[in-house]
Amino acid sequence: MSNSKKQFMKNALTLAIFLFSINLFSQTIETKKWKFAFQFDNRFSSIDKTDITIFGIKGGVQYKNLTRFGVGVSFILNPVTIEYFNKKMKVDETNNISFWYVSVFNDWIVFKDNNWECFVTQQIGYGKPSFVKEVNDEIVSNINIGLVVNEISAQTNYKITSWIGLGAGVGYRNLWTGDGRLKKTFNAPIYILKVIVYPEVFFKK
Repeated sequence: MSNSKKQFMKNALTLAIFLFSINLFSQTIETKKWKFAFQFDNRFSSIDKTDITIFGIKGGVQYKNLTRFGVGVSFILNPVTIEYFNKKMKVDETNNISFWYVSVFNDWIVFKDNNWECFVTQQIGYGKPSFVKEVNDEIVSNINIGLVVNEISAQTNYKITSWIGLGAGVGYRNLWTGDGRLKKTFNAPIYILKVIVYPEVFFKK
């Protein structure tokens, strides 16, 4: 595992601990209108038609049964390898792509009861995909490009117990920045399968 990925995973863990810590303090000011929200946000998608798994963590607050918003971090678990023939240089080249981003999100809750919740979510993130180009097994360039990512999806959550639930949904990811080639590479459908944790239950006990 590269040093940059190790550092990012440490940052993600730090964020998760920080979000749990917020809940400790939020219990003293919590009203019936507001409550803390935390969830793992795993998605399945593709980059340049190569299947990828995106691991994410989200934390924020929910207002009544109307909306939920906050921040999150996401990254692909395994780099994507793209092999192609450079017609200009007449050599085989390989691009290894790693991708992470930090985002803000908002959920518009359409329906909610004791177990089920249906909502539309949008998250806008900023990250730096890393492109490592190799020619004949030698690294000839390593480029980080800042991109703005937009994801919108329809999702359904089911609360299994008072402290854990599952979620699923479908949506689409598209770049708001970058040239046509980058958009063609990164724009793709997303399929969501996640675990939801309701940490306020533990603190109330």
